[in-house]
Parts: sequence; structure tokens; C-alpha cells
Amino acid sequence: MENPTVKVVLVTMFNPGQRRPGELERFRTGLGLRPWPVAGFPKGMLWRNGEGVVALVAGVGPVNTAVNVLTLGLRGPANLRKAYWVVAGIAGGNPAVCSLGSPVVANWVVDGDLAYDLHPADLPLHWNTGILPLGARLPFGAVDDSAGLFGKPAQVFHLHAPLAVWARRIMRRVELFDSAELAAVRQNYAAFAAGARPPKVQGGDVLSAARFWHGTRHHAWAEQWMKYWTKGCGRLATSAMEDSGTLGALRQLDRLALADWKRVLVLRSVSNYTVPPTGRSALAHLTGESGQEANVNFPALDAALENLWRGGGAVIRAVLARSLR
Repeated sequence: MENPTVKVVLVTMFNPGQRRPGELERFRTGLGLRPWPVAGFPKGMLWRNGEGVVALVAGVGPVNTAVNVLTLGLRGPANLRKAYWVVAGIAGGNPAVCSLGSPVVANWVVDGDLAYDLHPADLPLHWNTGILPLGARLPFGAVDDSAGLFGKPAQVFHLHAPLAVWARRIMRRVELFDSAELAAVRQNYAAFAAGARPPKVQGGDVLSAARFWHGTRHHAWAEQWMKYWTKGCGRLATSAMEDSGTLGALRQLDRLALADWKRVLVLRSVSNYTVPPTGRSALAHLTGESGQEANVNFPALDAALENLWRGGGAVIRAVLARSLR
């Protein structure tokens, strides 16, 4: 197969294989993707088909995704200047905004790692968090970087709204997967606005942090962090570990005219909630009780992966159909 003209770059984060499906697997079979051996990229990292789709398994965490996305854009064997980038992965979900199994199209992505961090034991009594913006003196306070100590960190990414709206419209034509077992899990979240409802395609905003955080206190911080950095425009819908790295790389590729920022989508499908149900401790909900299976903290993993493919696959097919006109 000769190098195809690249119309879509699909970015997923993990695909372990060995009968354990990851974020790529359903796209791999649904789009007929085959391994693409390229010097400098480990086996299983790059895939492609004959229709112009390239897939990258970029790794877990913002450093891995930033390095691998930037490397593909700078040194990859294909011209990606006019390609659409579809970042597709699972996420934790805010049960006040979205439900298990729901595919969420991002409007804003906010970095949750760049910050001052004080131990809880060292906090003034009236503070509810020790995580402060770099250069601030108070939680969610004004930043003083007059000395230029911190430069201009990439904390906030605002994605192209018309493309996100178009993608949601395409995805809403798709029937999403649901099950009685998933509905039973969601009933534990009936006290939340969206926690018990069936999966639904919607817009929402991503907090991207390398730490896999969990619990009501971290969640309260994350909601306020999102509002702080987006000046009240964003609302926390999902939590993921990579998107600030991925988008940092894509924004730099856009500056170099090697990618088009207006053709970037971030899709996250909810595999778990960021808070435990009422009456359950955060630790037990995150790690599981003794004797429980290891994936207890991802109760909707299969549904999230399936609906990620159903929604994301529909978007990719629509892009391909667009390019044929």
C-alpha cells in the first residue's frame, strides 16, 4: 500500500492488546486499519488504511502524547496540513453533567498540572485547596507574573466551535450502546442531575491532568479550576490525562503550518465517574474492595469504548465523505 493522502489522524492513548480492547481496537476493526511501520515509531503505534485514515496510539499521560503527536507532525512520512485530527479516548465524568457511556465533544481543555501545590496540613484554616495557579497568592487568585518567571504556560485550549457543533450533530444520529447492567450502576448516582440518565452525545469541557484524581474534594477543585481558567465559560464535564499535551503539540504544529487548529476535535467517552456514590469512600470507589476485580473503577469501560467508536467512527466517515465532494 503506497502512502495515502491523509484526511484524518485518529489519536488514541492506549491499546494493550492481548484480548484487552483499548481505545484503538474498535476503530482498528471498523476502519480496516493496518500496522504502518515507520522508522522511529515503536511497533503498534502507527496504523493506516487506504481511505486516508492514520491512527496513532500516543501513550498515556501528556508527555507521551505531546512527544508522539509532535514527532508525527514534524517527522512523519505524510503531509498532515489539511488533515482532521480526532482525539478519541475514555474519561472520568462529572455526574452533574454527563452519564456513564456518554460521548462528550470538548469545547475547552484546561491543564490541571501546572500549579503551586501545598500539603493540606500546611493550609490556612479558611482555604479549601492547596492547589494555586502559578504566580497566585490565593486559591483561584490573580496571577502575578510581572517578572516573567513562568513564561506563558499552555493552560487553556479553546477548540474550534463550529467543528465541535458539526461533530455533535453527526454523532447524535448514531444509536448509542446501553445495557441493564450499566443502568443499574447509574442508579447509584440518581442524586446527581445527569448521573442516572442513559448515554447521550453532548458538548462539555475537559480537565487534563497527569494525576488520576478522584473524590468530592478534588472534584470541587476541578470544577472551580475549569471556571477560573475559562473565565466562567467552561463547565467541567470530563477528566482525562493527556489532552493538554496533545493539544499543546497540535497548537505548535498549527503555528508551523503543519496542522490546522480549526480541524481538531477532542472526543471523550465516560467510563467512570469522578466522585463516588453517596455513602461510599473515595478510596474504596477508586481502588475497589479486597477481592474485587481490578477494573472496578471503570464500570462503563466497554460501553465507553463502544460509544466512542460509534460516535467517533461516524465523524470520521463523515469527514471522508466530505473530502470526496
